[in-house]
Amino acid sequence: MGDYDKREKLKEFYLKIRDCQECELSRSRTKFVFGSGSAYAPVMFVGEAPGKNEDLQGLPFVGQAGKLLDELLDSIGFDRSEVFIANVLKCRPPGNRDPRIEEINTCKSYLLEQIKIIDPKIICTLGKFSTNLLLNTDKGINTLRGKVFKVDSRIIMPINHPAAVLYTPSRMEILKQDF
Repeated sequence: MGDYDKREKLKEFYLKIRDCQECELSRSRTKFVFGSGSAYAPVMFVGEAPGKNEDLQGLPFVGQAGKLLDELLDSIGFDRSEVFIANVLKCRPPGNRDPRIEEINTCKSYLLEQIKIIDPKIICTLGKFSTNLLLNTDKGINTLRGKVFKVDSRIIMPINHPAAVLYTPSRMEILKQDF
């Protein structure tokens, strides 16, 4: 699939799902947060769910965790526009609570279709929920981070979520090592 085709296919997919009403989160969201970046990115980052700022702007990782992610991307020579960033959930859970299993199961097909269209060589899972989903495991992120997994011809690299590091600054060096 050519680059133009990927962009068009991703746009068509967004238009198809942007008005999703499949779960209760759709009733409280401000904006549907599809994802952003390059449709032909070699690397994709997958977080768990939009937060308050993301819900307001309709873009992933635009708050403090997003600023940290941008700094980390810069440290490895990437700009946000060269990767694709998405979340498992496309709508914000109330109070930024953890995603529920039924919400993950509802949104899972959306993320998997994004991965199929973009076809990244590497997926960096940010935190427990995206890691557990894409590796089909219930192991904790601290057990899996720093390791490399091959799933369906893709490399999956579990990484601590940048927001977790903001709450526990002592983990910053570990996060930098993962990048």
